[in-house]
Amino acid sequence: MRLIANLVLFLFILAACQTQPPATPTAVPPTQPPATDTPFPLCTPPACTANEVYFCPSDCPGGCGTTCATVTPAAPVDQSAAPATWTELEGWLTAVWQQNANPAAIRAALQTAGWQQNDNEWLGLDFNGDLRDEWVLVLHDPQTPATADIGYGFPGNLWIVNASGVQYRAYPTPAAPTNGLNLAPIPSGSGDLTGDGLPELITRVDECGAHTCFGTFRIISSARGPLENIVRAAWQNEGQPGDVISISFPEPRLEDENGDGRLDFLVHGGTIGSVGAGVMRAYTEVWRWDGTAVTLADTRLDPTIYRHHILYEANAKLAAGDTDGALFLYEEAINNPTLETIDFLGTAAQTKAAIDQFAAFRLILINLQKGDLIRAASRLNWLNSNYPGTAAAFGAAQLINGWTTPDNAPQLCTAVEADLATFHNPTGPLENLGYGNPSLTAVDFCP
Repeated sequence: MRLIANLVLFLFILAACQTQPPATPTAVPPTQPPATDTPFPLCTPPACTANEVYFCPSDCPGGCGTTCATVTPAAPVDQSAAPATWTELEGWLTAVWQQNANPAAIRAALQTAGWQQNDNEWLGLDFNGDLRDEWVLVLHDPQTPATADIGYGFPGNLWIVNASGVQYRAYPTPAAPTNGLNLAPIPSGSGDLTGDGLPELITRVDECGAHTCFGTFRIISSARGPLENIVRAAWQNEGQPGDVISISFPEPRLEDENGDGRLDFLVHGGTIGSVGAGVMRAYTEVWRWDGTAVTLADTRLDPTIYRHHILYEANAKLAAGDTDGALFLYEEAINNPTLETIDFLGTAAQTKAAIDQFAAFRLILINLQKGDLIRAASRLNWLNSNYPGTAAAFGAAQLINGWTTPDNAPQLCTAVEADLATFHNPTGPLENLGYGNPSLTAVDFCP
């Protein structure tokens, strides 16, 4: 009986198992790392054997995810003799990188062949986080004569090389003419500007004229995938198509200027070394990663002792909508006795008078915009008392008499400027304080 009972129990359990559907495994969502602005942590690499190298299968920030890979034997390459042509050079560099060649030996071979002049034209940076440095190579063109070195640069290229070949080149073709174009970029610093824990490379090319040198900077990064220049600038002209940072007499530096944990690129300069440019005001540009590119975040003017610089700054603030800041600076330009007034094409007294008149007109315009008709009329009385019969006094009276509301300002300004243009040189010396400074004419009185 016990045997029969056990048999029945077994059959019952078996039937129950056959009628129940298999349990569906519950999908466990992948754990997402918390959002953070801090750089990726550095990870301890695995212990690879003598015949293995570090390998990153996809994205390995800080080395995280790096594995060991067996070295695929390749045909031996002579590491002591670099080839003589651009075409052969890429294959040779790729092969010796794959063979994990000693960089010192490769530098020596490149210098012997004329591709490099010194060890400073070589830099190792790990752009992709696989714990192996890419080679950053400043390359001379050995086919050009030594006279092609024009003192501030030389024809050549900049390559970044790893096992897959040349991952970045400054110029798409290696040919470097001797007319000053395609000057080899020079590394000008490196650091993490994007916050991904990987370095960006700053490259620089200088070009000099008779009086002034301009520096052109690019920022090379893998933040968007392939190594590329990540600068996005305002389009300037054919020589500055919107992907470079260009400034005269540059003094660059990298620092975390706003404390967000990422480096910013700051470059000071902006003057011209020619007397004909006039007395200019230097400035600092702040370039910062905005999530998609490195863009201009701020421009900071140097302190100045010159009256015309204060006038230009006031004009810039008014154009930007900062009427209070503009009002303060226009009054400063008129009243500050410590400011120096230059004598460029006119005397210092003539320049001071022209600044007074232009600034007073702008102050009247600001008062009208703020609805302060009494203050505007008071400034007109000051103009008529100090500079009677001038274009500025005439235009300011026309402005006050025609003013109704800010809505009619554009039409009124057009009429005022048309009448001011009938005066001979209505802005006096302000029309030309040097080609490096803004030219102010009748059409600039009433923006």
